[in-house]
Amino acid sequence: MLKFNQVITAVAVTFFVNGAALAQQEHAHHQHGNAHSEEHAEIAFVRAEVVEVDLEHNELVLRHEAIEHLNMAAMTMAFSAADGVDISHLSEGDDIKVKVERQDRDFVIIEMEANQHTH
Repeated sequence: MLKFNQVITAVAVTFFVNGAALAQQEHAHHQHGNAHSEEHAEIAFVRAEVVEVDLEHNELVLRHEAIEHLNMAAMTMAFSAADGVDISHLSEGDDIKVKVERQDRDFVIIEMEANQHTH
């Protein structure tokens, strides 16, 4: 559990330090008067690898691809699972696809499915 808390702390610090820079960059990019909002952006599935499952807190630590509609680079971080999203069957190393949205200060998995490999 200590490792999980350390990951969450590191992610939180990184997010808050980079948050202001990302917000400024997004603001500068969209000064055309028709501001882009994550509520209006299409939420797409992104590939992710399960790093840790925390059933007690209904959270996953994922190593995920870039999440375009949130202007988030690929990284490893913790996500809460929304009500109705079952994470109990997941294990470290599982390859999944998730849809994520920001709810207040949390990033929440709103939909999840197994990532089907194509060979």
